[in-house]
Amino acid sequence: MTIPVLNACSGSANKSSYYQAYQQALQDTEASAVSDSTVKAFGKIFANLQNDDLADIINEVYADHLYFNDTFRTLRDKQALIRYLTKTGETVDSLGVTIMDIARSDNEVYIRWSMNMQFTVLGKAIKSDSVGVTHLRFNDAGEIILHQDFWDSADAFYQHIPIIGMWVRQIRGQL
Repeated sequence: MTIPVLNACSGSANKSSYYQAYQQALQDTEASAVSDSTVKAFGKIFANLQNDDLADIINEVYADHLYFNDTFRTLRDKQALIRYLTKTGETVDSLGVTIMDIARSDNEVYIRWSMNMQFTVLGKAIKSDSVGVTHLRFNDAGEIILHQDFWDSADAFYQHIPIIGMWVRQIRGQL
């Protein structure tokens, strides 16, 4: 079975808005040096999205104006990020991220992590484990101004959703 979507997307000229937004964010931001303790503060947010102090922690760690992309959403300001992550924490049964490694290239920071997520879809409990990397840039005040996640959201999330999951698994089987 040939899936028309794959044929339509095979051209090299196609660039997603995700790609373009990230490239623009790289041009629009400049990474400043940051301490290890500031980098580790990032982990406090994602260790438990159901933390009662989530908004306060985000306020401490992220700049007012930012670029945030987790492959689901692209956000540009801290208040939108607070609403989004708070809603995510309320929607999932649990979600926790464990930092496995931190790497630096000049002032660029890359965090390798594992994520455990549990959520319910149409009454069915789903447990999903995944891994990813987050690219961070900080401003002179030590606040995150760029947050770009690199992870397989299709494997961790979309493949578990009824009907959509069937298509995701079918497309993957043909690649």
